[in-house]
Order: sequence, then C-alpha cells, then structure tokens
Amino acid sequence: MMIIETLKRHLRQSAHHNVSVQAAPAAILWTDGERQWQSAMPFIKQQLPEVIELGEYEPEKRIGPAIWLKCVIAGLLEDCQLPGDLTPIIYLPGVSRKDLRAIESCPEFIKPLAELQYRGCWWTYPNLNRDWTVGAFLTNSHIGLELDIAKDKQTQESLLTVLPDLLETPVSQLQGKKLEASDFISIVLNDPVKDILGWLNQPEEKAVSWKGSKWDVFVQSCRAHYGFDPLREDITDICQLLCLAEGAWQDVWQRYEETATNLPNIIERLKAIQPDGLAMVHPEHYLTENMRDEEQIESVILQVDGQSNDTIKQALIRVWQQQQSRKEWLWFSLGLSPWLEILEELVALVEHTQVAFTGADPQGMADMYAERFWKADGAVIKAMSKARHIQHEEALATLLGVIYTPWLEETTLNFQKLVDQQGYPGENQVRSGVGQYHLGGQVVFFVDGLRLDTAHWLQDKLTKHENRQVVLSTKWSALPSLTATAKAAVTPVADLLTGMLDNDDFKPAVASSMAEFSSHQLKRMLGNVGWQYLDGLETGDVSGYAWVQTGDLDHLGHDHQRKMPQHIDSVLNDVVARIEGLLEAGWRQIKIVTDHGWLWVPNGLPKGNLHKALGKNRQRRCAILKDNVTHDGLVMPWYWNPSVNIAMAPGISAYVTGDYYNHGGLSLQECLTPVLEVKSV
Repeated sequence: MMIIETLKRHLRQSAHHNVSVQAAPAAILWTDGERQWQSAMPFIKQQLPEVIELGEYEPEKRIGPAIWLKCVIAGLLEDCQLPGDLTPIIYLPGVSRKDLRAIESCPEFIKPLAELQYRGCWWTYPNLNRDWTVGAFLTNSHIGLELDIAKDKQTQESLLTVLPDLLETPVSQLQGKKLEASDFISIVLNDPVKDILGWLNQPEEKAVSWKGSKWDVFVQSCRAHYGFDPLREDITDICQLLCLAEGAWQDVWQRYEETATNLPNIIERLKAIQPDGLAMVHPEHYLTENMRDEEQIESVILQVDGQSNDTIKQALIRVWQQQQSRKEWLWFSLGLSPWLEILEELVALVEHTQVAFTGADPQGMADMYAERFWKADGAVIKAMSKARHIQHEEALATLLGVIYTPWLEETTLNFQKLVDQQGYPGENQVRSGVGQYHLGGQVVFFVDGLRLDTAHWLQDKLTKHENRQVVLSTKWSALPSLTATAKAAVTPVADLLTGMLDNDDFKPAVASSMAEFSSHQLKRMLGNVGWQYLDGLETGDVSGYAWVQTGDLDHLGHDHQRKMPQHIDSVLNDVVARIEGLLEAGWRQIKIVTDHGWLWVPNGLPKGNLHKALGKNRQRRCAILKDNVTHDGLVMPWYWNPSVNIAMAPGISAYVTGDYYNHGGLSLQECLTPVLEVKSV
C-alpha cells in the first residue's frame, strides 16, 4: 500500500456522518497555513477527483477563487464537474483553520467560504483542531503509518521537497527504520522502477517536472537497463514490454501490481495492448484478455430469456469453471472484472438453491436457514448490488427470476405449511427476550429491517477490529412482521404494552392509559423505567442502560425497491460508525436487535388475493380479518392481542402489486431475525 492510499482514506473518512440524524457535509475543508501539501497537489488531485483548490482562476487544474469554489460544490459550473458520489474537498493553501474561524477578521478573499464551516466538516488534527502537517500525518499513531522520522531541519525540509514522490512510495519501504534526509532524497534518485511507471502514467508531465539532470539520468537508465528510449519509442510498444514482464521488466510489473490503483492512465493505455503472438507467457498481464473474458460472461447472462432453470445453472457453472482463476489477476482487485464478481455470487446462489428445503417443524427449518440457506438470499443481494447500470440490472433481474424466485416461493410455502400445522414458534421467545436487557453498561441498538444476511455482513465489518467480540444469534419476530408490531416487541418497555381488540393499524397501546404507542411514548416510557434514549451522536451515562436506533434498512427498501441492494453497504457503515463511537465512550456491551426481515424479489412480488369484504388495513403481506369472517388461507393471531386474526399472504405474494421489496408476511426471511452481541475484549 502506498502513502497516498492512507491519505485518501483518511480525508474521505472525515466526511462520515450518521445519515439518520445528520445531513451530509457540503464539503471537507482542508486548511494548510504553511502550504506544506501544495507541491504534491497535482498528484493528489489525480488520485482524489473531488479535490478543488483555492487560488488564481485555472479551472483546468481545478483551481479558482472562493466564489468559484462555492459554485463548483453546488454543481453550477460546466468547466469543473466533481463526482456526484464523493464529498467535495476544498484545499486552502496559505489558510489556517483559525483564519477561517474568525469570520469578521478573516481576509476578504476567503470570506465566501467561511459559512462552509457550519455546513461542512474539517480535515484537521484530532482534538487539537489544527492543520495537518505532513510530518504529523506520517508519524501519528491514529493514522496507521507511524513512521519514525528525524526531527532535524534538514530532514523536515527534505520531506517536503520529495513529497510528490513520497506519496507514491509503498509504506513497507519506509517502516521499521529511522528516516533521515538521505532516505527521502533517495526516493527521488534511486528508484528507476517507480520513475518508469510514473512516466508511463504521465509522460508529458514527468518530462517537464524532471527537466534537467534527473531527466537525463532517467533516459540513460531506460536505454541501458530496460531496453527502450523514452525520446524515440511509441508508448504503446513500451506498455507491451510491461505486459511481457521479461528480464528487468519483471520488477516493473511487480511494482505495477502493487501501485496500479494510483496509475489510472496506464490502465487506460493497457486497454489497447493485445498479446504479441499466439503463445502468451502471462495472459493475466493483459487487460484486453480480461475484457474478452468479461464479454463472454456477459453474453451468458444476457442470453437467459426463454432458457430453463437447469440450462442456465449449467451455463453459469461452466463459465465459472473456465474463468474463476481470474480472481487472482490484478484486474479483479482493481474492480475491472465486474461480471466475474457477479458470476461468483450467481454460482453461490446455484449451490444453495439446488433444492427447496423443508424440515420436520418450523424451528428445524429455521436452524437450517441460519446455518446455510441465508447465503442464497445474500448471494442474490450481492449480485444485484454489483450491477453497474440499468442494462445489467435488467439482465440480472431476469436471470434471478428464473433461479431464485421459484426457490424462494417453494421454500416459503413449505415453511408456511409447517407453521399452519404446528404453530408459530416465536411467541414465547419474543416475550422472554425483553427480560434479558437489564444489564448495566448495555446499549440496546435497534436497526430497522436488519435481515439475517445483512447481519452477517455487519458482523464482518464489526469484527475487523481485533479487540472485539461479535456473536450472532437468531430470534423470532412478533407477528405480523411489521415495524408497528414488531419494533415495540423488542423495546425494554414491551411488558407495559397491550393490543386493543378494535385495532386496525397493528400498533399496540400503552396498557396504563390505552394511548397509542408512538416514538414520543417510547422516549417517555424509557425514561420512566430508568433507560436513556440516545439521540444523534449522544453517548450518555455508560454505567446505565440506553436505547439507540440507527440504520433504517426498511425505509431504504420501501424507497428504492429493486435498487435497494446497491445502498445497503452505506447504511451498514453508518451503523458501524455509531457503534464505534459508543464503544469508545465506554459502553461495555451493545446488543443489536431488529423488528423484522424482508423479502426482496428481483422480478417483483406476485399478486395474492384477499377479497375486500374479508379484511381491513390490507398491508402488502398481511391484513386484519374483519370480525366473524372465515378465511381459507393462513391465519395467525396478532402478537399484541391474540383475539385479532391476521390473514397472511400465501407464499411470497402480496395483496398489493408493484413491489420488489416488502414484509409483514410469514417467511424465514421476514420472521427469523438476527441478534448481535458486541463487546470489547
């Protein structure tokens, strides 16, 4: 990993926020009163396309005055368009944080930017709120580099002199030793491999910046040791030498594999490099070979219309066997093999949907689902999340509709048949779970719509921290699996609630007053029983009990429907960030709970029938049966009042058409919910 990668990650992380309670920052303010980073800004801008710089008007270099910068982040200018999915970063050379903070006395040329400190966020040294110097960034323990750099004047000056080259240097070359001026100078003078790659990426720019003795040394080195003349030969022929990787070029290719993410122009050049001759020693070095194989997978996926389930599965397995070795190629790690990523998920789906499973009883099916079959749902979501554009989405929806939807329907019907025969296993378990909350120093962390597959992904994110224990278990949702009913059942005040017989909205009532249970009532009742309700980024009294709710996957699903899979990861990242803050504040245990899961059907939930005369409040997957009405379908009692009967939609159908995502019915995906216990160890 190169130093620029750490800088990119740290800069972008400064914009992290809790989407449930905070607006996204308008921009990241990067103040640099001493102009330490300015010499490397051309390279930094190449790596961070969202960076713009304060200065004289040069839009082609993403530099301009304060008013121009504000117009850029507002998306009003055609001469400078920033990526829409990244928070703009405004680099302010010669401006310190305190300059911008003092609005009344700050220089006129930066006054238009002063209000951004309230709508944006700072990239500043933690706790001290001062500018990041280059030396502090490289040596700070929280950054992860922790380089040991001498503090003498010559070393500090050399550090800034070679900064553009230093950012392109692998961290491993700098760790484990005391770095002095000579070490930094050698980065510029003694690394011909890095110079070749830098020149291949930006030949004109490097020729200008190295003008003089370094350029002459570079040309001589290329002629003597690498078999090409940068003054005479076509750059396409030199890229062919890189792919062949013979002799001294073996080291160049190895370094390229380590640093390719920071050399985007080389990637563009390699899209035109074909293998030289029939015998390829290194086919994995050729991006064109990767592109050809990607087209083969795409053709298999696009040609599923009219084919049988078995034919499609065989075709997917066959092409996977031919191409799975490409996972080890450089191009896969660079995200340049999107169809191979999708194919891997589809093959996993095939593996887990070979049979529609059942069991001796509902709990037996649940055990098998928790052990293995949740992976079928996860593979579907991950495959769709990797779709790059609408054509990919359409093709995948068609294919998944053939492989996944029939399996999901049959599995759900099997589960519903067992529940109809033997009863729903969750009733007693839901009620007993509330009593386990009364532990000092515990947060109950509610995530709306956390399904079992997404809970596994959340567990993976949380366990990346080596000093953390995360245990995943399951419990049953209250019925019906709707937020109004099931969220109340997992709160610490559930034993103070009841259900009214004339209910028609699935919402319980406060037993003492018969007032409808609401967010306001939840906060009030938590306070009455000694629980803290932590809003926003509050951390509260870590010796007590607290309720937190962040991460609304349910809202995401209802809003985005078929596009939901593409947004799940960002919601889970928000949950992780909130949990990190609570653990750092001193909470010793966090129990993550949810209300229900959901169904996501790539070709839409089919229509189920329930005559209007039979039901009221027809939700997508359930409806309250009217009094004295008989229904020949599956009927379950309402969790909060068993005298209220709920008609459940059969299989994966819905009483209302048009949804790809919904819940409220009876399926393993909706009703078997995850519980995550998080502890610092």
